[in-house]
Amino acid sequence: MTAVAKGFSDADMRGFADYIGTLPPVPAPAAAAPPDAAKMKQGQALAQQYKCVFCHGADFAGGQQVPRIGGQREDYLRDTLQGFRSGKRPGYSMAMVEAVSHIPPAELDLLAYYAARLPVAGR
Repeated sequence: MTAVAKGFSDADMRGFADYIGTLPPVPAPAAAAPPDAAKMKQGQALAQQYKCVFCHGADFAGGQQVPRIGGQREDYLRDTLQGFRSGKRPGYSMAMVEAVSHIPPAELDLLAYYAARLPVAGR
């Protein structure tokens, strides 16, 4: 986002903020079933094995130029990871394409399951 917003003026930023302020709140998600413990354990092991935690952090909270992926929607995470793997979603750099290109799709799905169910601080 920093690269995209770099050329925005203060007036541009205020305009975006004013517009976003008019949008309706996102409805609270329906109560979800407790996470599957076995899948969470597998996802955690994969996050360690593939070194996801090196950039995104143990809680997947991200930081600096690395996005928070913990607590994001599972379908978004799954589609994004599969897009990086296939090369259809290059991102701002090739880092994610390189990181996930060798990971089997089923394991990417487990990583998405795990990341989506990680607790997010402040929620």
